[in-house]
Amino acid sequence: MITVTIRERAEKYGITTAYQLQKALEISPTIAARLWRGNFDKIGIVTLDRLCRVLECQPDKLFRYVSDK
Repeated sequence: MITVTIRERAEKYGITTAYQLQKALEISPTIAARLWRGNFDKIGIVTLDRLCRVLECQPDKLFRYVSDK
């Protein structure tokens, strides 16, 4: 199972709300809220690029794989 760690990473950079994430990434409020909650099935490459740029990280820092074993 893949878990989303966007919120944790953002908080390390002083982004403490979905609204702040929205402004930093220049995305819609709906997308920002879903990213913040980790409540999404897919993510666009442009959005992923913005996340990596703003949070100064590689994509593997935004997601974590946890084995179902």
